[in-house]
Amino acid sequence: MKRSIAVLFVASSFVSIANVAHAGGLQGQPDSTRAVDYESAPSTLYIPTEAIPLTPADLCSFPQSGADNSGLGCLAGLAEASDYAPPANIDDIVSGVTTALAPYNIRVTSTRPPEYVPYMMVLPSDEVNAEGTSRTCAGARIDCDGPNRNDIGNTSGGTMNCVTPDPVMAALIAVGYMSGLENNDNPDDPMFYPPDFTAPSVEFQEMCSTFVPTLDEKGMSNPAACAGFYHEGYCDDQEDQISSHFELIGVYGAGPVVEDTTPPSIDAIGIEDGIVLPAGSNLPLTATVTDDSGLVFVRWTITNDSPDFLEFDSNGDGSVCKSHNGICEREFAGTGIPYFQVEGGDYGATELAPAGALGGEFLITFEASDLAGNVTETVTATITVEGGSGESGVADTSGGDGNDDNGDGGDGGDESSTGIDGPPDDTAGADDDGGGCSCTTDGDRSGAAFGLLGMMAFGVARRRARR
Repeated sequence: MKRSIAVLFVASSFVSIANVAHAGGLQGQPDSTRAVDYESAPSTLYIPTEAIPLTPADLCSFPQSGADNSGLGCLAGLAEASDYAPPANIDDIVSGVTTALAPYNIRVTSTRPPEYVPYMMVLPSDEVNAEGTSRTCAGARIDCDGPNRNDIGNTSGGTMNCVTPDPVMAALIAVGYMSGLENNDNPDDPMFYPPDFTAPSVEFQEMCSTFVPTLDEKGMSNPAACAGFYHEGYCDDQEDQISSHFELIGVYGAGPVVEDTTPPSIDAIGIEDGIVLPAGSNLPLTATVTDDSGLVFVRWTITNDSPDFLEFDSNGDGSVCKSHNGICEREFAGTGIPYFQVEGGDYGATELAPAGALGGEFLITFEASDLAGNVTETVTATITVEGGSGESGVADTSGGDGNDDNGDGGDGGDESSTGIDGPPDDTAGADDDGGGCSCTTDGDRSGAAFGLLGMMAFGVARRRARR
C-alpha cells in the first residue's frame, strides 16, 4: 500500500548511499512536467534587505484565519508585532538564493511588490534561538503542490539541534517547504535531512531520492505533511521517492526568469473624476487590463462616509476594496493557482457597484501590477451619486467571482526563530512537531456582504421614500 499521509518508516540519521544511488537510476526526466493540480506557474520570492514591520497573523490588518500573508507582513506564530532586521550578510544570501533558483521560474527580488500581488517571502536571520529544537534552522509551512504564493519562511543562526547553519542552504530549505517539497536522503540536495551544514548543498538535484520524515524533539518521526502522490509523480510513481529539482520545475516551470520591466496596460476603465450620477446609479467600476506576461493583479478601493456603507468595512480602515492576495473584503480569483490573466482582461468590481445606491461622494482608486511588481499609474476618481432613493442597487448575492485561495492549513515545515521574537520552534508545524497537508478552501472573505449591501441599499431607499 502506498504512503499517503502516514510515514511508513523511521528515518535514520545515517545516509543510505545505496538508496540514493538506486533512486537516482529510476529515471532521467519525469513524465510529469506540471504540478499535480495546475499548470506550472511562475512566482516571485522577496527577500528584504531593509527592516520591515511584521504582525502576528491573528492581528493582521485584514483577517487571514491565522495564515501568513507576505503582502501584509502577517506571520503565523509571531508572538507580537515587531520589525524584522536583516543580517549583515543579507546581500550574500540574496545572491546565493538567486543563483540556486535560476533553473526555475522564480523571480528573486529585494524590491517589495505591491501588497495585492501574491509573492513568497523569506526572512533570513543570524540570531541563535538557544531554546529551539529545529534541525534545519529553517521554518515554513509545507505547502503541498505549492499553490499558495504568499507564504513566509524564515531562518535562524542556530538552535540546540542546529549548529552554525549555512545561511543560503537554510533559506533554500524554507523555499523548498513553501514550494511543497519535503526532505530526502540525498546529501547533495538542500532538502537532505538532517542537513549537514559542514558540507552545504545549494543545488537541487536532478534525481530521485528517498523520502525522509522530520523528527520531533524526542527524535521520533513526524507524519508526512503531504500525500505521497504529490512527490512520486515526478519519480515514475515510485513509492517514497522525491525529486526536488523536477518538482520545482513542475510547480514553477523552468527558468531562467525572463526580465520584465513593462507594467500592465489599462485598456479601458469606467471611472472618471468629477462625474455626477443620478440617484440609485451603480458605480462604473469596470476595467480592462492586460499584460504581456499574462499575469495581472489589481485592487479597487472605495471610500464613502456613509455609516451604512462602512458596515461592510471588515477591517475598519474606512474603505472597502476588491483585490487579489486576500487583503480585501472581496477577492478576485487568483490568490492561489491558477492566477493567470482572466479572459478578456475583465477586472471590474461590479459587486461593489451597488454601493452607489446609497448616494453621496465616493473616492475610488484603481491599481494594477504584474507579477514582477511593475505597476501602472494609479487611477483616482471622485464620483458623486445624487440622492439615494433608487432601487437599482440590489446586488447579485451569488458571490460574484470571489475565490479566496489563501487557505494555508498545512503544517509540517521546520520552524525556527526569525531573530525577531518570531515563531518559536514547533509552534506552527516545526520539523520536530509533524503536521498536515497545506490545503486551500474556496470562499469569499465577505461572504454575501455585498449582496447584503445591495439589499440594504434597497431598504435604505425605501425608508427614505417613506419619509
